[in-house]
Amino acid sequence: MLDSLIQEIETCQTPETLTEQLNKLPGTMLLRSGTMEHSDRFSLVVSRPFLSFKSFGSRCLIRSSKGKHILFGNPWKLLENLVNRYELLEEIDLPFPLGGCFGYFGYELKQFVEPQLPLTTCNDLELPECHVGFYDSLVVFDHHLNKVWLISTGMNEEGNRCKKRTQEAFEFWLKHLTSVNQSETPLKTIDQSKNFNVTSTLKHDEYCYRAKQIIDYIWKGDIYQANLTHRLATKVNSDGWSIFKRLATCSPAPFSAFMQCGSYQLASSSPEQFLQLSGDQVITRPIKGTRPRGISPDLDVRLGYELQSCEKERSELVMITDLLRNDLGRFCEYGSVSVPTLAKLEKFAQVQHLISTVIGRLRQGVTHLQALASSFPGGSITGAPKIRAMEIIDKLEPVARGPYTGCLGYLGFNRESQLNILIRTAICKNDNAWFHVGAGIVADSDPETEYEETLNKAAGWFNALNLPTSALALSLQSDFPNLRM
Repeated sequence: MLDSLIQEIETCQTPETLTEQLNKLPGTMLLRSGTMEHSDRFSLVVSRPFLSFKSFGSRCLIRSSKGKHILFGNPWKLLENLVNRYELLEEIDLPFPLGGCFGYFGYELKQFVEPQLPLTTCNDLELPECHVGFYDSLVVFDHHLNKVWLISTGMNEEGNRCKKRTQEAFEFWLKHLTSVNQSETPLKTIDQSKNFNVTSTLKHDEYCYRAKQIIDYIWKGDIYQANLTHRLATKVNSDGWSIFKRLATCSPAPFSAFMQCGSYQLASSSPEQFLQLSGDQVITRPIKGTRPRGISPDLDVRLGYELQSCEKERSELVMITDLLRNDLGRFCEYGSVSVPTLAKLEKFAQVQHLISTVIGRLRQGVTHLQALASSFPGGSITGAPKIRAMEIIDKLEPVARGPYTGCLGYLGFNRESQLNILIRTAICKNDNAWFHVGAGIVADSDPETEYEETLNKAAGWFNALNLPTSALALSLQSDFPNLRM
């Protein structure tokens, strides 16, 4: 390959020990898989992007070695110009990215997909709606073959490639992969007992009231379902990387991720794949229906059977599967979209879910970024019909979702791309941690039960912070007492 290097490396490092060394560097990301039976094959580590892109509404900030540039416009369109600049379509076919655009696409980017949608929620955390970096090198951990690959393309911000950049990046990674510091910092116990004060943007009564409003919309014929969320918050005495490690230990999931964003970090333990794209092939795997794991094998089986036999949970997933089938139909070849698995039970550390698989084949000329924009945000965390559900969500949720229920992952320069749905995700900033949770509301939903489901989904986060879930209901209070009614 022209000016590129792909080399197998002998190393004792793991994805975690490598990221441990780099987690303070700007743009460091770990995409962690391979920890469970149904997880993906590869874990990826990137650091030091040659270009970064952030968007705040239509104001887009680009940073590179040439300095800072501010552009105004649709972030999806501006990103498309950048992604096209760095394509490596002539390269050999490999199942992992040869460099790419890595980062997150926040939920509020929906405004640039469906411009008619209102934007009434408050972005109180002041985070960018999109935060991605462009990387010319990375390390790939292959969990099936137990091999480690070092990738260096020599790509620069102009879209050119040179041997000098290839070699410099290779030496940077080789230094860290062969470092004598091959062990992780011991996982420290986080003592939150003296500062146990968890707040929510919608406390119990407020959440149930808004769930009833959604049920009213359903009976009036506006929608079939909508995902209602609230955001938990607490002070923490730990940084984002430490929280990620504990979250990954307490609540492992196949699409986990850590992202160092400078002034804040994302620590995600997401079980849900949004899009996997390989050339012209696309896969999405929506999740709906939740039960906690049982404390005994017998109870675990009974809870799983209860979930599988619940007509309400199954119908909810069927509706979302159909929505995503239609979403893929926007950019896939006619007749290529199918559903090979419907409502399959999969078990995770804290919960068990029903999951479907939808596949399709991209139409000629459709890029991976265009496919992402066309299907964004994921239907499993909005509702059906999608646009009307998002309008209602905007009325009922008091704060912007930010990264939550957007997606995180990569768009590979060689058309190998993968993105999760950003759920089970902590935002860590200034000694605070925020964690969104939600539930899908349908016509026969019980608001009390749906609220309890949101707390089940927070169990991994509370365990990671060493917070007693038994005290959760007593400590939750509203940060926003004067909510719109």
